Amino acid sequence: MAKMRRRDRGFRVKFVGEAGDDYGGLYREAFTNLCAELQADSSELLQRCPNGQHSLGSNRSSFLARPSASSPRALDGWRMLGLLLGCALLQRDTVLDLELCEHVWKVLVGSPLDEADLAGFDDAAANSLRSLRHIDREGVDAALFGDLFFNCFEVELSDGSLVELCDGGAALPVTFHNRHAYCGLALAARLAEGRAGYAAMRSGVASIVPCGRLLALLTGKELERLACGVADIDLAALRRHTRYGVGVSPSQSHVKHFWSALEAFSPEQRRAFLKFIWGRNRLPLTEAEWGDATMRVHALETLTPDQHLPVAHTCFFSIEWPKYTSLHIAKAKLSYAITHCAGIDADNTSEARANALADAFAHLEGDGGAASSDAPRGAASSRLARTSSSETDASNV
Repeated sequence: MAKMRRRDRGFRVKFVGEAGDDYGGLYREAFTNLCAELQADSSELLQRCPNGQHSLGSNRSSFLARPSASSPRALDGWRMLGLLLGCALLQRDTVLDLELCEHVWKVLVGSPLDEADLAGFDDAAANSLRSLRHIDREGVDAALFGDLFFNCFEVELSDGSLVELCDGGAALPVTFHNRHAYCGLALAARLAEGRAGYAAMRSGVASIVPCGRLLALLTGKELERLACGVADIDLAALRRHTRYGVGVSPSQSHVKHFWSALEAFSPEQRRAFLKFIWGRNRLPLTEAEWGDATMRVHALETLTPDQHLPVAHTCFFSIEWPKYTSLHIAKAKLSYAITHCAGIDADNTSEARANALADAFAHLEGDGGAASSDAPRGAASSRLARTSSSETDASNV
């Protein structure tokens, strides 16, 4: 079993081409970005579940394993995901922004699956198997069955591929009398999708934490909450853990605009805000997990506040908030900042400066991979920069 030397971070992060020095913010941001890539359309490991693909049933925004993700390269990826899950279980400030189907978490803790779990990610398939199993209730008998059904002993998986349910299944027709055997085999095959990947993921977890003993004590939902927290941002909890800088009060109009803007945001925007200010997009679950962490709201002093964007200090969970003159302007500025200001910049340490000068694409020929010079990243403007830390305040970590 691997041993972590630190419970707050498993490694240090450097973002090439960005002037950020890792005092915690870059580490949290790396986990958030990894989860976003895992759930992208181009992901080699995960795909949106059939309910999401066809806008049917529940859990439409959830992901599951690609049935084909079982190559040696894919299994290494699954083990890496297990390592990240182990970090999330051990570290109070680390959460995974993963929206996996409920049955995936049940598989990880070793809970049995049934037809209801199939409906949780492929409602159409579950309904089809249920209807086929009880087709006699619709007045269909053995003589009529062959005129209505032309299936063989094979089943379509979540990625659209066909697999045989037995040797020669593609040539074995489903009949009125063997339909129950077909339904049982089809259900088992669908619930077994991705098992090789999930097993590799579990082995990754086991290299960090005593997997067998820990996971056996949890339900799937409990494991998900421990690893991922709650998806939506509880603004009441965030208010309770907010402190204000010198000269800033919750009764001031621009501070009221700040909270009103967050209340008006969608859940996705609130999560983007938390990533902008803290490098993670889910709040701690309990007071114990909060610990001493508080969001700090400071004033960004300027004569022209409506022309400025807010500045966030990700490592220190703080924001410099201009004294906007209206809620409309406050919402527009904050929305722009959380959407477009993704760079962690303006740290004045030697390491941060070295990161900013590094070129992630230096090994590539030509300039096809270079970032656009007018992209809203880098330290071109302190109003746009989202800073992680600086040499002068690093001692406060």
